[in-house]
Amino acid sequence: MSEDKASSKTNAESKYRQATAEAKHSGAKRKSKEKSRSGVIYLSSVPEYMSVQKLRNIFSEYGEVGRTFFQPVEKSFTYKKGLLFTEGWVEFKDHRAAKYVAVTLNATQVGGKKRNPWYSCIWTVKFLPNFTWTDVNADRELKRATFDSRIRADIAQVKKQTNFYVSSYEKSKTLGEMKKRREKRGDKFETRTFGEGVPQRLTDEEVKAQKSKISLSSQKDRGGEKQRKQKKTFVGNDESASRQFVMKSIFS
Repeated sequence: MSEDKASSKTNAESKYRQATAEAKHSGAKRKSKEKSRSGVIYLSSVPEYMSVQKLRNIFSEYGEVGRTFFQPVEKSFTYKKGLLFTEGWVEFKDHRAAKYVAVTLNATQVGGKKRNPWYSCIWTVKFLPNFTWTDVNADRELKRATFDSRIRADIAQVKKQTNFYVSSYEKSKTLGEMKKRREKRGDKFETRTFGEGVPQRLTDEEVKAQKSKISLSSQKDRGGEKQRKQKKTFVGNDESASRQFVMKSIFS
């Protein structure tokens, strides 16, 4: 019995040691993963004429910077082409550094010397949790696809407009030639007119004028009725006759 107890005790101790070793190993793995996990920040606006190298130098003060991408302004005709960006993404090797940058720099002044062109600019930084560089590439591809589709739609609209203008010009040209030929022969050239006899909607000015005419006519009618009543009440300019007329109308 004593031997069985000793063997069970040793088995329990070995299992406990194995469990603690596995827990330590998993904890070390988790810590190493957390340290190796990268973080991405998003800049919704980039200071004007700030180069990519300058941006990398600024963010590298807070941690090791990995990959970066800054979206250039489309159709930039300035002499400093390539220094205007609409938005940007910066990858840090440690996600804690990215989170710290987003907390400390967001809605703060770029600063520096007063002669610095970016002295009064404001940082707009946001930390993107559970966001990897593949997501950045996917977002870029999606924006590029939407931009291309918008350009294709604009080109199709312009083509429709040009085709309509060309066709209307050709029609007017053919109609002019037909008119000249018929006038030479002495015939009368008649063109079709659309919308004849169809009641059109009144404009605001016409509606106001119509309302003012109606109000004036109503006022005139009221004035005429008053005059007619006065004429019926008093007969002539004689006061005695008017009094007799009033008394008859009251007591009759």
